[in-house]
Amino acid sequence: MTPFSEIWNKNKKNMQTLLPFFPEDITLINMYLGVQKKGDTVYYFNGMMPIFQHHKEDYESFRLFTSQLVVNGNCKQMEIVRCFGVSKESVKRWVKKYKKHNHLRDFCSKKKQKNRVLTDDIKAEIQYRYAQGEDINEIAKAVDVKPGTLQKAIRQGRIILPIVSPTSNDCVAFTKTERSTIDAQTGMGKACTFTVERVLAATAGETAKVSFSEQVDVYCAGVLFSLPALIANGLLRHSEKFKPDDGYYSIESIFLSLAFLALLRAKTLAQSETIPCGELGRAIGLDRIPEVKTLRRRIERFCNRTDIKQWALTLSKEWMEQHPEVAGILYIDGHVNIYYGVATKMPKHYASRLKLCMSGSTDYWVNDNTGQPFFVVNEVIAGSMIKKIKEEIIPQLDKSVPNQPSNEALEQNPQLSKYMLVFDREGYSPEFFYDAWQERIAVCTYKKNVKDLWQEEEFTTYEEVLSDGETVKVTLAERGVLLESTDGKKRIWCREIRKRSESGHQTSIITTNFMMKIVMIGVFMFARWCQENFFKYMMKHFDIDGLVSYLKEIISDTKQLINPDYRKLESGLKKLNGKLTIKRAKFAALTLKEQEIEDKKMKKYIAKKAVILEEIEQLDNEILVVKNQMKYTERKITFAQLPENEQFTNAINVRKHFMDIIKIIAYRSETGMYNIIKKHMGHPDEARKLIREIYQTDADIKPDYENKKLTVSLHKLNHWRDDKVTQILCEELNKTETKFPGTDLVIHYKMVSS
Repeated sequence: MTPFSEIWNKNKKNMQTLLPFFPEDITLINMYLGVQKKGDTVYYFNGMMPIFQHHKEDYESFRLFTSQLVVNGNCKQMEIVRCFGVSKESVKRWVKKYKKHNHLRDFCSKKKQKNRVLTDDIKAEIQYRYAQGEDINEIAKAVDVKPGTLQKAIRQGRIILPIVSPTSNDCVAFTKTERSTIDAQTGMGKACTFTVERVLAATAGETAKVSFSEQVDVYCAGVLFSLPALIANGLLRHSEKFKPDDGYYSIESIFLSLAFLALLRAKTLAQSETIPCGELGRAIGLDRIPEVKTLRRRIERFCNRTDIKQWALTLSKEWMEQHPEVAGILYIDGHVNIYYGVATKMPKHYASRLKLCMSGSTDYWVNDNTGQPFFVVNEVIAGSMIKKIKEEIIPQLDKSVPNQPSNEALEQNPQLSKYMLVFDREGYSPEFFYDAWQERIAVCTYKKNVKDLWQEEEFTTYEEVLSDGETVKVTLAERGVLLESTDGKKRIWCREIRKRSESGHQTSIITTNFMMKIVMIGVFMFARWCQENFFKYMMKHFDIDGLVSYLKEIISDTKQLINPDYRKLESGLKKLNGKLTIKRAKFAALTLKEQEIEDKKMKKYIAKKAVILEEIEQLDNEILVVKNQMKYTERKITFAQLPENEQFTNAINVRKHFMDIIKIIAYRSETGMYNIIKKHMGHPDEARKLIREIYQTDADIKPDYENKKLTVSLHKLNHWRDDKVTQILCEELNKTETKFPGTDLVIHYKMVSS
């Protein structure tokens, strides 16, 4: 661009003298130059004539033009300083740069910064070499970096060195304070100290190898005491079903993390953030446990790749085969999962523990006579427990229950059954008893509508020693009873057993098991409360009602449910019948009055009776209308026939089912440890409390790679008696010779200083 001064000097003889006239709202640089801002554009004027413009944020053009004005003599540096409020040093620097580079491209160019010595590639190589055991000086020489530069970068935290996996017994133990400091200084995230392994996982998809180093006072490392029981209950037995899977955390590490979190009473995945991630991570042989979003993402991947229902049924079959002595007596009960959300309109279910109808779904659990669960099936639409038993539970039990008699044995002994189902009054149905016995399945439940009392002479006191050594004493009586279905087409002979309490109360039991002793029928029936205790314990400690994700599952269009219109008519009919009962009672009370009525009150009496009679007739007519409407209204419809505004989705999804299986394994593992120590305790009912205390106690971890041994030393507990019981538990666990998953290290349990 030609400078304004050159144009002036060249043509000043031919030009008219310029008068100092400027547009309005202009800021003067001097008497010949001015500047004006309109919108986002800055304009420069020589009198009334615009000579230059640029965007308000184009600072390079501003510096170039103002420098040009100064160099060409159109204004002074101080005039630029006063007008634009910039520093004198800045204007000097711009002018100097303009004199050297008077082209916009050269004026705006910047010096290229030299490449850093410690590039990302060199940092990765340094971390890798350090993980291989090389010395800092050797690494500096190999990557052509000064040792001082490398050490300074390490001190400043620009290079995070990974924790080296121990290969001998000469390693130094890290204390809790040292671990906390190391975890806080990591650059890849809190407690992400396995830098090389994480880089390899991100670039090559390789899972991190389990590696232990000696650690002191590891928070909640007592949860490692549950590992033999978790493995024995099949936590990792079918991990190949969830492969292929990639990522930093192996499938085994994810499963162990979920099980340990459940045993540490982290009821939801989000509550895992309340546990120091680096501490629990070192207990599983890594730098930290997965964060919440990683756990959710991996659970989603597991559920998409694997048939979770089949996995659960496979595990239940294995548990039954491990304990065939309890698999022949199976307890079935429903548990309502209450849904408090508003994202979908879940159907109503009656929750007996609250005595209310609440939105949610029903889980039908199958347990043994000690309360340990085998499997669970979910039903989102309120229906009959009998139907669920027939359609889903019995077919699975036929495949899973071990030691079932052969067909020849069943033919030879007409009273022999394959196994026995125990449930409460919800499953009472003579028709169901008949259908189950056709498949040679015995049932046992309470009898409904018992009004008569048996004579005391019929009762006998029985005493029995159970398999666990406990002696029970119970007063029972027995009769045979013929039950028939509502239509009278199905009849079946059953045993009716009455239990009499000390107060004289009689409880009636119905069973089709003809081979079992009367005392054992009573014992097994009243052991049903172990399942209620199981529900209470699981809700309190494992949150079996909690959701894992907000995923909603679509319900099949062919699923049948009660017609909402029919339900409204049925509800209305119940209300009318209730009102009718009240009116008839009032009418009967007036009719049966024995005292004489005075003539003066007779008219009021007759009028009152007439009004009540009229109301009774009106209610009879309304009931008749409702009954006629019910005749022409379908009682059940398919889900597709529901109006769109009444359709819903299932909030109880497959991911919750996956976590339920993890919690079942955790509960069975805890129960196994409970069974070991309860016989050594003065108060066996406190055994579970002690187990929970062991899980939450700190421990020392010491690997011995030469002798292939991993020692877990639990800190002392609050009481000496607890220490003694824990020492017995250590001896029993050491007999299992359990290897930590992913390593060849055999775990050895002990108490500190023992």
